[in-house]
Formats: sequence, C-alpha cells, structure tokens
Amino acid sequence: MEPDNQLIDKLLREPLKFDDNDVEAFISCYQNEDGKLATDLAFTELRACLRRVYDLNENRLLEASSANEGMMGFFNKISTNHRRRRYFKRIRNRKANKNYIIIYSEGDSWLQFPVFVRDITDWLLKKKEYLIYSDAYAGDWMANIIYEGQYIEGLSTHDPDVFLLSGGGNDFLGVHRLATMVNTRKCQTKKYTKPEDLAAFNLTSDLQEKILSSQEFITKEFYSFLRIIEIQYTILFKQLYSADSKFQNLISITQGYAYPYPHKGVRFSLRYPLRPLVNWVTGTGRWLYEPLMLRGIFDKDLQHAIVATMLFEFNNTMMRITGKFENVYFIDNRDVPKGKSDWFDEIHLKSHLFKVVAEKYDVLIKEKTSKKR
Repeated sequence: MEPDNQLIDKLLREPLKFDDNDVEAFISCYQNEDGKLATDLAFTELRACLRRVYDLNENRLLEASSANEGMMGFFNKISTNHRRRRYFKRIRNRKANKNYIIIYSEGDSWLQFPVFVRDITDWLLKKKEYLIYSDAYAGDWMANIIYEGQYIEGLSTHDPDVFLLSGGGNDFLGVHRLATMVNTRKCQTKKYTKPEDLAAFNLTSDLQEKILSSQEFITKEFYSFLRIIEIQYTILFKQLYSADSKFQNLISITQGYAYPYPHKGVRFSLRYPLRPLVNWVTGTGRWLYEPLMLRGIFDKDLQHAIVATMLFEFNNTMMRITGKFENVYFIDNRDVPKGKSDWFDEIHLKSHLFKVVAEKYDVLIKEKTSKKR
C-alpha cells in the first residue's frame, strides 16, 4: 500500500496542516501486517516528494550533493582515507585491559569538514578510548544518505556502541535551494501570531521577535521539506530499532545546527590565517546570502532572522523525532556560538567552537554507554 494522492498533496501543498498523525499515516502505508517497513519504497516516494519541492529531476537530485565532486570531493576522500587508516591502526593496537567505545559516524560537514577546520569528529578522535569509523562527507544530503543506505552496512560491519548521524542542512542550503523557500510577497500563513505562541520554547525576546517578523517570508516549501526530513529520520530509526533488529541496544545521537549569519566574501582572522583561502575555495555566501539575494532580500537583520527561524523549526523537528525513540538522543548546539565572530564561514563554526560541541558529545556518549554496560 502507498499513501494516496490526497495525503501527498497535503504534505506538499498544505504542510502546516500536515500534523503528527499524518506523519504516522504516511509511514503506516509502508508497513506490512507484521509491522515491517518497506523502506526502499518509502525512501523512493520521499525522494519524489523532494524533487517536487525543489522542482528537480532524479539525475539532478543525485548530482546536487557536492560530497563527491570537485575540490570538496577530493578533500573529502583524503580526509576519509586518513581517518580510516587511523581507525584500523587503533583497532590493531587495542589493549586487552582497556575499555573502548566503537563509534560509527555518518553525515555532513559538521562531522567532517575535510581541511583547515577541526570538526566534531576531529576533536572526538583525540579521545584514545574512541574508535571512530567515519562515513561522513562534507556536502552530503540526508536524502542521499538514507536512500543509499551505506550506514546499514557500516553498522553491521563495525558493530558500534554509538551511531552519530548529522544531516539535513545540505538538503535545503546547497546549490541555492534556499531560494525556493523564501519569498518577498509575504504570502505565507503564519505559524505563530503572538509571543504567547512561542512561550513553551523559553526563547529570548530578541529571538521571539525575529521569528514573528520573518515567518511571512518563508514559503510552504520549507515546511514540506521539514516534514519530509521528519518522515525520513523516523523511518530510519523505526527500521533500526524494530523488534527483530540486532541494533536495539545501539546508542544513536543526532544534532541540530546553530543560528548562522548570511554573508558574502572572505573574512580574515589572526587565529585562522588560512580562513580567507578556505572561504574563497568553498564559496562562502552561496549557502545563505546568495539565495536570499536572489529573492531580493538584502537587509542583513532580516536575512539572519529568516535563517534563524528556519533553524529554530529544524531543531524543533529533530527534537520531536528523537523524542519518539528510547535510545536516540539529540544535541542542541544553538547555545555554542555567541555572535558572528564565532563562525568560520556562513554555516560552519570555528574549530575551537566545534571543540565545545564535541565536548557535549563526549559527555553524552560516556553517560549513555556506561549505563549500557
């Protein structure tokens, strides 16, 4: 059984009315009588929905991820090969009287920024008790991570204690896709109309104001994207923790992103002398500033408010997903950067801030694995 056209149309045309019951209804369409999920069919349908959100054909959806292309792909491969050699060396040199924690990592550039920035995984690798096998690639889409299913083989092969998964940012920030999710016509129905609607989130008054003032610039396509991300993650974890799964005791950790500042061009820093070069090579400005510019949004405060609102909603979605599963945990990183100067480029923190994020991971990993033992 597949979801009927009415449910799919609601997801794509009226996403703010597509509620939690609709999410479960969509997923149940791919469950048989034994409760097992036809994940291949579900992920294929979700990719078709994404193509309609972005107005892309299938080949373009496959090509859109920059994880294996050009200079980014070149550095990704170098970094990945280095990490894997290090992993196997640590495996060979394990001491019999020491406890190790095996970690499998899959995701985007917050788990692997291939050059010049120390990402989350880089900092965790400094912990000698961690044996980390990484399949993370900068620029990778969550849609492709799930569709290709490389993580299933990785989990089976390495039998880790912990599964790190970071994804979703590239799905709506790469290749100017953000431009499909904003509009200056202010035609979007508001999700929140007054500060009281946001009271449950314990936000600062400044962030409340940004959310209330910027919603009208965000199109329904963004909310469709969020629900697709939620369905993708939910199916992944339902499959991972099904009654007959061998991964039921696996600790899974996901994360959200902090509130970035759109800007164009390189920035200089004494602490990071190669920063201008990396900014130039990666083309900072293409993720946030340029797609907003394409929609005629040049005001920096409004740009930041729009992106902050999107990331606020993304983090809420991720927390809602992880709350459905006993062994799945969420790390909130929004409190790590304090301002523009903490960002290496538009969407990546500076190395010493990634260290702070990695410390959150370290605390959570050790707490949950010690309880497991």
